Amino acid sequence: MIRRMVLAGALLAGAGGCSGPDAGGGGDPTPDLPPATAQQRVREHADRVAAIARIPLDAPEEERLTCPGQISDFPDDELYRMQGTYRLPIAAAEEKATYARLTGHWKAAGLTPRTGDDPWVKGPWAGPADLKIDLLDGHTVALARTTDTTVRMIVWTQCLHETDQGAA
Repeated sequence: MIRRMVLAGALLAGAGGCSGPDAGGGGDPTPDLPPATAQQRVREHADRVAAIARIPLDAPEEERLTCPGQISDFPDDELYRMQGTYRLPIAAAEEKATYARLTGHWKAAGLTPRTGDDPWVKGPWAGPADLKIDLLDGHTVALARTTDTTVRMIVWTQCLHETDQGAA
């Protein structure tokens, strides 16, 4: 029960608790996390963004991806990142107010959201994001308009080390 309360509080502030060096003392900063737990945390972040924005998630697609070029003590086939892609039904006329709600929430949590005016705001796709936030737990959220009625949201993890052990 206490663990759930801590996780819920961390999600409200934009953190979920999966960063930092491994507990084994090996010095590799790649966190150990089972893929199912990583997928659950990606979905929790997506659900939280949707709740703050006051809109439902539509058409979730969550997938495990590789981490090419990651420097790690672990073999490449044990490294991955989890990514969720979601469509948010936000009319173009409501986009500014929705982004303001999200930006206000993240700033109140001490985070620094970046907008499309920032040259470093890129999503995992080829084009720029309209709004991007790097959360304290190694997750990133990026949003970009795709149609007059839809914003694409992608939530992804930092590179992780696959383990079948319980989450930290």
